Amino acid sequence: MSIGNQINMVQHSHLNEAFLNCPYEYYDHEFRKVAVEYNWKQAVQSTVNEIVRAYVVTPKLMRSNVYILRLISDYWARLDRDIFHSIQQFLSISAVVVDHLLSFLINNKESFHTCNESFKHCAIDYVTTHEVGHHQEAIVLEKMLLEVDEHLLHTYYDVAKRYYYEKNGHLPNQIEVIDLFNAKRYVHFPKLNG
Repeated sequence: MSIGNQINMVQHSHLNEAFLNCPYEYYDHEFRKVAVEYNWKQAVQSTVNEIVRAYVVTPKLMRSNVYILRLISDYWARLDRDIFHSIQQFLSISAVVVDHLLSFLINNKESFHTCNESFKHCAIDYVTTHEVGHHQEAIVLEKMLLEVDEHLLHTYYDVAKRYYYEKNGHLPNQIEVIDLFNAKRYVHFPKLNG
């Protein structure tokens, strides 16, 4: 199935949200027609989504390193360890994901200027505005994923662009996807026709 056909299939708002929240699970279920049972990847992605959403709505003055550690600890403790293949897998995945998530949140806690109210409980983790000049702001959509499938990245960008456009009537200036397994950031500058 071509990428264009994949994008056309992801048309409705609730399907867009499902894809944006957990693209690898959605892709397996919807496009490859593989039965997907709830697994550790979905559980970890859901936990990361909850941590980031709680963090984004926290007032800037409360975003201390200790607060970030407590927030991650509180949500991470809720993960069902039995969903992992072994305790070693749980520990190794926890070490990598928590380390990269913690590092990203600590190093970027000042850059989250605003959280668009309409996106507080949606598929996009946060919408930030960055000042780019006198009285000009750039809208940046940011999403943290457990892992990024580079083959689906352009589909992800297109769905995020469409989702944001449907909600706001214009495109964001930038879309960033953070791969927590590999500590990589993918940046895309949307165009109306591209």
